[in-house]
Amino acid sequence: MEYCWKLNSMSIVVALSFSLYGDLSVTALGSDTKDIGNEDQLSIPLINDKGAPLVAMLDTNAINRKMKVYIRTLMREMIQSSMQEQMQGIFKTSLEKNSTIDFIRNITLQEINEVLKEQGQEGISSPPIEKYKDCSELKRKTKQILNDGVYSIYPGGDDPVQAYCDMTTDGGGWTVIHKRHGRNVNFQRKWLECENGFGDINGQFWFGNKYTHILTSSGKYELRVDLVDSSGDKKYALYKTFSIGDARSKYKLTVDNFSGTAANQLRYHNGMKFTTLDQDNDTHGKNCALLRGGSWWYYACTGCDLTSSGNFKPFWGSINPAAQSVMMIRKT
Repeated sequence: MEYCWKLNSMSIVVALSFSLYGDLSVTALGSDTKDIGNEDQLSIPLINDKGAPLVAMLDTNAINRKMKVYIRTLMREMIQSSMQEQMQGIFKTSLEKNSTIDFIRNITLQEINEVLKEQGQEGISSPPIEKYKDCSELKRKTKQILNDGVYSIYPGGDDPVQAYCDMTTDGGGWTVIHKRHGRNVNFQRKWLECENGFGDINGQFWFGNKYTHILTSSGKYELRVDLVDSSGDKKYALYKTFSIGDARSKYKLTVDNFSGTAANQLRYHNGMKFTTLDQDNDTHGKNCALLRGGSWWYYACTGCDLTSSGNFKPFWGSINPAAQSVMMIRKT
């Protein structure tokens, strides 16, 4: 119930903001300004986000009365419940997820359609949301200067996934699949956690093996690994060929065509299956995930491991420890 109240309150604030700032206004001229009920109809142009005109016959008095009721209810309940902090949190989350514009549009169309439905008129359909498979497609198709940050992508085509996009490094368009700095997040996880992803997409995280597989099986991808050692020195490793198999293959790793300033450490792990706490798929006599405290494409544990924890530190050959590490992929 509390969640529903928050959502309704947010809808009202959005609708009110549109009215106040002129993005959507309902006005009448001449005799339409008289408060005489549903007899006065007003034809107004509405513009969707594609710039196409939409025309609807609206009862301005009905809409104004509806908005007044919403506003009164919102103000009363917000004051009584002191929900300002919660409301700010909801808006902040919406902004961080880059979904504010779509959210406002959908809420506004919903309110207009409710009024149209009451009058027995056909509602306004929402234009389709542009869906991007990964960060490289997002950068290429929007043709805008985009900042590094969290965006909604659609690896499988239908369901959105929150991804961190690096839009600046080496031309940008990178979908980050691993980010770590410090050791306050545990990367030693079970199979399903690594499969679906874990951590804070705005901080330290593992994107999810199943999403990385979906992307790298849809075309040719490259992998870039950026590393910072304990002295602050930066190095990188670039693999022009990168993919991981599906769950049946145990997310088998394929890497090739190396270049960069860091060592080619992933060559030791090429062709290896993914190993976690509860699935031992390495060649060691014991589970490398238990020995190294991580979740990785282990061979016989050594080579590199950016997920090590406990008594072991994340490392990449001579870069030991790796104080910061980022793994990101891009379609070529």
